[in-house]
Amino acid sequence: MKNLVAIIVLSLLGAVTFAQETKSIKFNSASLSSGKGSLSSGLLFTADFNKGDDLINITLGERDIYFLYLKKVAKFYVGPSVEFYHNVPTIGQMTNVPVVNKGNFSLSLLNWYGVSAGIPGQRADFSNWQLLFFYQSINASYKRLSFSGAALWYKEWGYLFEFKYKQPLTEKISTFVSTGYNFYADGDYLFKLGIVYHL
Repeated sequence: MKNLVAIIVLSLLGAVTFAQETKSIKFNSASLSSGKGSLSSGLLFTADFNKGDDLINITLGERDIYFLYLKKVAKFYVGPSVEFYHNVPTIGQMTNVPVVNKGNFSLSLLNWYGVSAGIPGQRADFSNWQLLFFYQSINASYKRLSFSGAALWYKEWGYLFEFKYKQPLTEKISTFVSTGYNFYADGDYLFKLGIVYHL
């Protein structure tokens, strides 16, 4: 656990330094959370950057690490993802479609799928690429409250929903709590706590 926290802190410092030295890439926010969420479990570190209108995300968790680059095309964002999940390389594609963004209310659709080189938890097999997951969600937010409802395929289909509440502490620091339920497989409650630093 101490090693993971050290890696997260070093990753944050490296990411911010990289963004400062690369003038075209600007640091946007970073978060640290723990608990069980819709796509993560355990300690999770996330850093978000902007390159013009494009979005860059780096996420480091207990089970995986992934990188996203979303290019703005017209009014939506689309791009590749590269991930190591249980030590197996995966590549994917994400599309984020903003539907409504007026005042304090926003509504968007997100589609993400990935294929893996072999079976997670086993040795990587670059001759055996297979569909690993498919994730489709609808996301709504109003002021500090947000909601996500999703369909997930990972070996079998499942559905989940999650509510999130964000509370500002200072001008640049916020905390959040999220709760929900995952109907995937035998079902499980979701609960996460986190802290966010943003510019």
